[in-house]
Parts: sequence; structure tokens; C-alpha cells
Amino acid sequence: MYGLIIFGVLEKHEDHPRFLAKFPMPAHPDTSSSAPGISGGRLIIGALGDPKTLNPVVASESSSRDIYSRVFSGLTGYNNITQEILPGLAKSWEFSDDKLTLTFHMREGLLWSDGVPLTAYDAEFTYKCIYDPRVENSLADIMRVNGEPFKGVAVDSLTFVVTIPSTFAPFLEWAGAAVPVLPKHMLEPELEAGKFDSAYNVSWPLDQIVGSGPYLIEKYESGVKTVLRRNPNYWRIDSDGNTLPYLERIIHLTVRSSETEMLMFQTGDLDMMTVSKLADVPILEADAEKNDFTLKNLGISMGQNMFWFNLHTGSREDGTPYVAKHKQKWFHDVRFRKAMSHVVDKQGIADTVFGGLAEPLHGPETRANKFWFNPDTVKYDYNFETAGAYLDDMGLIDRDGDGVREDADGNPVEFTMVTNTGNDQRELIGNLLKEDLSRVGVKMSFNPIEFNTLIVKITNEFDYECSLLGLTSGDPDPSSGMSSWLSSGHMHMWHPRQEKPATEWEARIDEIMNLQMTTLDRDKRKEYYDEVQYIMSDMCPYIYLVSPQVIVAYRNKFENMLPSILRHRLLWNVEEVWTE
Repeated sequence: MYGLIIFGVLEKHEDHPRFLAKFPMPAHPDTSSSAPGISGGRLIIGALGDPKTLNPVVASESSSRDIYSRVFSGLTGYNNITQEILPGLAKSWEFSDDKLTLTFHMREGLLWSDGVPLTAYDAEFTYKCIYDPRVENSLADIMRVNGEPFKGVAVDSLTFVVTIPSTFAPFLEWAGAAVPVLPKHMLEPELEAGKFDSAYNVSWPLDQIVGSGPYLIEKYESGVKTVLRRNPNYWRIDSDGNTLPYLERIIHLTVRSSETEMLMFQTGDLDMMTVSKLADVPILEADAEKNDFTLKNLGISMGQNMFWFNLHTGSREDGTPYVAKHKQKWFHDVRFRKAMSHVVDKQGIADTVFGGLAEPLHGPETRANKFWFNPDTVKYDYNFETAGAYLDDMGLIDRDGDGVREDADGNPVEFTMVTNTGNDQRELIGNLLKEDLSRVGVKMSFNPIEFNTLIVKITNEFDYECSLLGLTSGDPDPSSGMSSWLSSGHMHMWHPRQEKPATEWEARIDEIMNLQMTTLDRDKRKEYYDEVQYIMSDMCPYIYLVSPQVIVAYRNKFENMLPSILRHRLLWNVEEVWTE
């Protein structure tokens, strides 16, 4: 068992009257371009759910990603503001002339948090984990070219070479920043024993979760908090030569609802938040100067809010189908999904739920994704008459006069929608949808459940009928969504992990998404992705809702804050954030 290195001694900084922690200097560090700060202090932020796992390869939800992204590093990094790829564990890289080979040159002297050298062999091991057929993960869906995996080989301890069979537009992005490098010396036994999926789960001994990111996991209490502590072996420094990060601790407090998060921020128990209930914005605006915090509107989100029906045709172990056969018949009929699209009052949701700080969403991308957004998707107006006509055409009519439609076999047209507890907006949206559906003779039950339980139902058990959720988008490039687009993908939410496409339109999406991935001409890629967006709006596997504006609030005592609508909005540069 490897223990954590104890923090270094304190030494007085010549420019500040406070004490600064001095740590071993990395042999070949990366130097931050941000203004130098002061070490020490802590930051407290709310989390609407606990992490499901601390393993970055198998994780698929934001509650886990917010933790592991601060514990592990990739071969490259990313600047949310400039949208540039930056050096990471690799100090440099180069492509072969044919663009099929990418060679990374690792920094010398890198250490894991337990003091063990970090080398190219760790990167090679990570690739082995991703492509092991026993390891279920979405990276294996993304990191393929025409179905063939990337091949990553350590030539020596400082040289890691990745090869692909044919051209791949986002080669550097996915070979570099997308892959959190894992410690071979800790996890190889778990992989060999076939236990990698459960390795680094939330009950794992924390002193064995060694990392290379700015922080380490110091404490985890389910339903209470996750505490991150400064990694003394982190490989970045500031321009004055001080090792990063500055903040001693990051504390993620588990909050049960966005309402609780708001109250905790108002009382000073949280240092920053993304405003979830946008009706709270006027309240925060009135308090900002008195309570010394900044409220900033970052513009329309790049994420998606939608609901969808479970189109999985499989069965449970006892032979019963995940979705009743008569409901499968409705859900698989595009007329039913189009009817549901016409029942959604998108502008009403934007006004009622988001206080006007949102706009209708008609496809997979929002206008925040300036290059890739397709404005010419199918748009469904809020129209009960059109919705009813689609249902009538399917033979779903109110046969007994009770206000609920029935199919030809007398089955009432009803279903249960699930979402996660603690999200006030989704609960309000669900109740609005329930009311409007009743006006066209469709009965909906609404059942919010605990977030991690919900994710298991959707991605593993497939035991649900309809779900209301959102997908976050951290990268403007469509390649980031391959696990969702491909019919074989783990995040193809309405019917994941298909052995072959269940429909012609899903087969077409598979085809053109693979084409755009292997095309280097950006404008041609845009044509392909425009078609994907159109198909999604026309076939309605997702019924899109609204795009809210992203508004953040943070205490003015924190410096080097650079909030962004991209990944990890408030703390994507957490190692550079500091406080007096």
C-alpha cells in the first residue's frame, strides 16, 4: 500500500506577510501564464449528487467527473477561454507526415502523488484498460477509427506513440486530453483480475487513489462531502516558480436541491455556484455588492435538456421485457414521438421555469456552439391539435370517454417519466409536461429518484419507460459526443450498446458520424454533422426542451477566476485560483 506524501514545511514568502507551503519542484514543470498568487486557503462548492465512482475510465456522470478531473491529468490540457490544446503530462508532440502517428514526449521527473515515477508506460497501461473488453466505458466508443481502436505504445519511459489506421480529425484531442492517465503500479493487478470496473470506487481506500492532478482525495462521506487536498507532486508552477495549485483544499458539499444550494451560497456556506434556479438571479443581483460576490452571465449553455422514451427491446433475466410490448409499439412509432414534441411548450418552460433566461431548443446543439450549430432543424410548435392528429392516426383514441386515450387492445396510453431528485427545474418541467399531456389524452406519472440510481436504470438496467435529463457538453467538436451518437455507444441513451443499428436512421447517423471523424476538411465535417442534427430533430429520439443561460456567482476574494460555458465552468483552471 502506498501512502500519501506529507506536505512540506512552511516558509515565509518574502512578498507577503503570510506563510506559503513549499513543495518539491517538478523536474520539468509547466509554467502557468496567469498572474502569480498566494498559496493556502480553501474553496467550498456545492454538488447536487455524490460521485458514483472515482475511476475516470468507467465514469460517465458529471458528479464523478467533477472529482476525478482534479485528481488525474491527461497527456495534454485544454484552455477553455482560448479553446487551445495545451501541454500536459506530455511537454510536446508531433504528427507523422501522413497524420496517422502521433508521438508524445513526456516531461522528465514526473511523479505520482505517492512518489512513484510517472512514465509513458502508465499511458500505455491506460490505453490497455480502455480497450479491454471486460471494461465498460465510453472512451472505447470514441477512440476508434472506422471501428478500429487507437494503438498506444510506450517506446521508452518518456516516449508514447499512438497510431491509427486512417485519418481522424480530432486525433490530438482524443489521444491527449480525453485520456486521464492512470497509475499502472496501482491498477494493473485489478485489470488482470478482471476487477477494473470496481477499482477506485467510492469505498476504495483513499490512500491508494494516487493521482497526477492538482488535488488528491482526502475524505469522502456519502451524502455529506468530498474533500480534495493539494497534491504536493503536481507538475505545474507559476511564473514566480511556486508550485501549483494555490488552494490547500477543495470541498464539495453534497446539497439535496438547487434551492438548498442557493440558501447556502446566500449564507456564505458556499463560495461559488452555477445558478440553477434562474428566478433567483434578481435576488442575487440585489445582494452582490453587499455580500461581495460577482454574478456573471456567460450566455446560452452548450448543454441539452430533453426527455426520451426507452426504445430498448431487450428483456430482464426473468424474460419480461424492459418496456411492455404495447408501449414499445407506441414509443417506436415516430408519430408518437412527434406528438410528444408538439405537446412541449418550450417558450412557456423558458418563461416559467427559467424566468425568461432560456430559449427554445430544437436540436442537439445550441447557438452557443457557433461553428457546429445547425439552425435548420425541424421545429415543433406548441400545438395540441397537431399532437392529437398524430395520435389519432396511430389509432390511439379515447374509447371509453374517461379522458385517456386507449390503443386498439384497450391499453390506456400512459407512461412513467423518471428524473433525478434535487433538481427543482426538472421537477417543475416534469409537472408542466404532465399537465399538458393530459390535455391530449395521455396520462403521465412523474417519479423523481436519486441520481445514481437513475443513471444505473438508464445505462445498465434499462428498467424505465421515459426519462427527463440533460447532457452537458464540454467540447464544441461533435467528436465529443460519439458515445451518444453511435448506436453501439454506451451513452446512446434511448437504446445503448446495439450490436447493429436498430433503425435505418440510426445506421445513417453511424455512417455520417464516422465520416465526419475521418474527414480533415472542417467544412465537409460541418455538412455531415448538420445532417445528423436534422435527423435527430426529424426522428425525435430526444424531445428537446430549452437552452438556459449560464449564470455563475463567486466570492470576490477568489482571484484568477475565468468562468466559461465549456467544461467545469467555474473551476476548469482550479490550480490557478487563489485567495487572500
